[in-house]
Amino acid sequence: MRAVAIDFETANEQRASACSIGLAWIEDGRVTDRETHLIRPPEMRFAPVNIRIHGITPDMVEDAPEFPDVLASLRERIDGCDMVLAHNAGFDMSVVRASCDTYALSYPEFDYLCTVKVAQKVWRDLGTARLNALGDHLGIAFKHHDAGEDAFVCAEIALEAMRLNQVANLHELARATQVGVGRMNATGYSACSAPRVARPRNGTAPSAFSDVYRPVPGMPRSMDGKRVVFSGQLTRFSRNEAQEIAGRFGARVMGSVTAKTDLVVVGNGAGSKLDRARHLGLKLLSEADFLDLITVKS
Repeated sequence: MRAVAIDFETANEQRASACSIGLAWIEDGRVTDRETHLIRPPEMRFAPVNIRIHGITPDMVEDAPEFPDVLASLRERIDGCDMVLAHNAGFDMSVVRASCDTYALSYPEFDYLCTVKVAQKVWRDLGTARLNALGDHLGIAFKHHDAGEDAFVCAEIALEAMRLNQVANLHELARATQVGVGRMNATGYSACSAPRVARPRNGTAPSAFSDVYRPVPGMPRSMDGKRVVFSGQLTRFSRNEAQEIAGRFGARVMGSVTAKTDLVVVGNGAGSKLDRARHLGLKLLSEADFLDLITVKS
């Protein structure tokens, strides 16, 4: 069995803004090599919150190759893999697709498996499939949000899941855990899927960014007392995650737009809520505006 675990870090909220890729290569049931490559994004715009997460700054990637060159250097080895792994594969695969679309490249061809979905089946009692929680559970010390180290932990999660399920390869692991293998090819992609897993009642899995978007104790909260409505789909958060984070910063999250609404955060595909907000003359925020409000300035 030959496989690779990958992990991307991005410069901003755009999926085509990859600034780093990490890879952990697997052969014969163990990680045999690890590597990290910096990437110069097409638009050199680095959001402060992203820098805070991964520590990569514009000057570090100024002379780095762009995505097409990085992909070309890796493509032959990736094409030879039985499986590509990613922790939260929906994000990493969208980075690949968006970057290929930006540079008018054909998509690479491979099967892929999401280790979040696998972990939710294998370690149900943990109540979370976050990478750092799984790393702690498996006794792996690593620097979270370093692409190479995150890829390594992703690989180890898959290997441990194989051992626990007593299977010989990753396709068998997918079948044992009832996780549908995703596929990317030159004409498109199909998503990695799995039946919904019920979470324990005593808690829910926090967002991957829950430890980043928090107000500073003792400082005024940026959305204190504001009635906030979300409309449309955000690129960085699910609706529930965005509402949870807004609440931490003091917002009163509302389900519908009224004359008393203070702010309406507008994402892709915003519909009747946006129309009503415009009719009422309410203040509209883009996703970037929302990120500015919840980013603690140093």
